[in-house]
Amino acid sequence: MIFKNDVERAIALVYLAIAAALSGVEVLAYALMSNHFHFILRGEELACREFYSRFSGKLSLYFSRHGRPGVLKTVEHPDPTPITTLKQLRDEIAYVIRNPFVVRTDVHAFAYPWCSGFLYFNPLLALIPQRPAETLTLREKRALTCSRDLPLPKGLTVVTVPGQSWNTVPTAPPFLADGMVFPGSFVNYRLVESLFPDCRQFQFWVFKNVEAQVETALRLGENPSLTDDEMLSVSLRLCKRQFGQKGPSKLSEGQKHELAKQLKYDYFASNGQLARFTGLPLATVNALFPLAASSSSK
Repeated sequence: MIFKNDVERAIALVYLAIAAALSGVEVLAYALMSNHFHFILRGEELACREFYSRFSGKLSLYFSRHGRPGVLKTVEHPDPTPITTLKQLRDEIAYVIRNPFVVRTDVHAFAYPWCSGFLYFNPLLALIPQRPAETLTLREKRALTCSRDLPLPKGLTVVTVPGQSWNTVPTAPPFLADGMVFPGSFVNYRLVESLFPDCRQFQFWVFKNVEAQVETALRLGENPSLTDDEMLSVSLRLCKRQFGQKGPSKLSEGQKHELAKQLKYDYFASNGQLARFTGLPLATVNALFPLAASSSSK
């Protein structure tokens, strides 16, 4: 567990903006999850390495000062993964944005405050009241950075929404709380928007391009994870393409076994998903894939 509450995530956002400015990289997308984080950066490899060293260093110091030393020691120091094509860049951005949506059932991909997903193609951004960070008092700057000597990047803004401040509520502040760093002031979301023809294509890449999400997860060394809706869509598509049937209910027992194997090995379905979307009894699925039987209820 890296982040125990939203206050720690809000602090990480500040350090993210500072580390990017000091390292000379642009942030295109990010996601701060409870036990890991994702960043997509634009810059030279050395600059990207410097970014992570600065970010993790500041965050480690914050944790140490608040009684949690060594939190990031369990996090593997990442090597920057080059993104070489436009398709790969689109795939990677979509993967990062959908990460909270896939992992947590209580969040929306475009309304999770600790992910950049809500920035893209959002006409409401212009209505969010903000003020330049350079107008903050010295006391406010120290409260924002939890430090006495961290310079704030030029152009950084903070949200000015009346109500409780993010750093006084350790549980769950509002979506954008008063005094919180505004992500749109340091994320180059306009560049990301220019990578897609329009908002529809952007949403397609996030929610419908399932095969690309599986490929991206494998490329990053992670376990692919599809929601039930996505797995159902894949199942119906395979039934039509592989067996010429409208759905699993029309398949023979042997065809259901073949469908289960394809969903397991190509799309990493859990045993519970296989039982739901092939029509096979859970006991049969567990017998086919005994190593995954412990997660059959998911």
